[in-house]
Amino acid sequence: MAHFHIDHAALTGNQEKSAKSAKPKEDFPNVFDYPDFIEMRPQLRQAVHTVAEESFDQPVLPVKIERLAVALEEELEQETRKYEAQKAVFTNQKTECNDLIRLYTQILQVISRDPDPNNTDIEDLIFAVDQTRQALRKLPEKPGKGPLYDPDSVRAIEPATFYDFVIQRLAHPYFISDSHELHRKNLSPEGQQFVDRLSAYAFRDWDAYLTHEYDAQHIIKNEKKLEDRVYYTKLEEIELKYADKAYAQVFADTFNDFAKVLTLGYLNHFDIHTTPIPVANAVLRHHLSAIVHQRFLVDDKGYEHVMDEPIKQIKAKYAFYLNNFS
Repeated sequence: MAHFHIDHAALTGNQEKSAKSAKPKEDFPNVFDYPDFIEMRPQLRQAVHTVAEESFDQPVLPVKIERLAVALEEELEQETRKYEAQKAVFTNQKTECNDLIRLYTQILQVISRDPDPNNTDIEDLIFAVDQTRQALRKLPEKPGKGPLYDPDSVRAIEPATFYDFVIQRLAHPYFISDSHELHRKNLSPEGQQFVDRLSAYAFRDWDAYLTHEYDAQHIIKNEKKLEDRVYYTKLEEIELKYADKAYAQVFADTFNDFAKVLTLGYLNHFDIHTTPIPVANAVLRHHLSAIVHQRFLVDDKGYEHVMDEPIKQIKAKYAFYLNNFS
């Protein structure tokens, strides 16, 4: 569970007239509608990621931070647009709106920590975020009930469906007992982390994930006066962080292979999240398991190696850059 630690101290920032010129025409200054939001987005996304990371009291897996960051970003935009459209706060929404204002406060605190006076994008972002926060504060209260933000409930992988079948095969080296039941108590600590990571991939928006990577690269490429070695090292860190995007293609290829087999003689339709696989059929089970082993590069001990080659290529590329261009 994430716990947010919010400093309610007043924020100060250098809000120049150049930033004010970016203000949208609408009465409600929504940061997501500012003309320069495309340039602001990478810094905003990085700030939200920092808020997510700092919300945990103890170290957690990066995938949990990513999940929370994406959830916060979605909540931030959806709630802001809701209140912009309502132009008021209903009685039952007061707590929700106050929480949204506090989230904007946290974001402002993050982006205001080490402001670069020469970075007009940051100045514009500080101004836009603060204007949105102030607009939320000024919304009038309205009697009655309004809709509350209802994020998608935590989705669980259905038993015997595609991801359940694949993850169960890949988790074999981590099972404690010979039953091979995919329960946390039957997995080693390392196996629990492994299954959590693969389970997150089942519902990941890979397009959004790639956008996050591009935004992170954009920030580095626009930093001024970076030494070549620092520049390439930072880019390498980003590529390594997002190297697990390789799983997107592997899962897609595996699903297509499954679909070809299953729709030929076993199922009329095969949905990735809802269709149970007839696992009682030993021949089919063996066939599909072989596909998993092939696509995920499973070794003789049962460990998958999807990330080996991408990481090797990234390290080789940046070793070349560092040796020849720094």
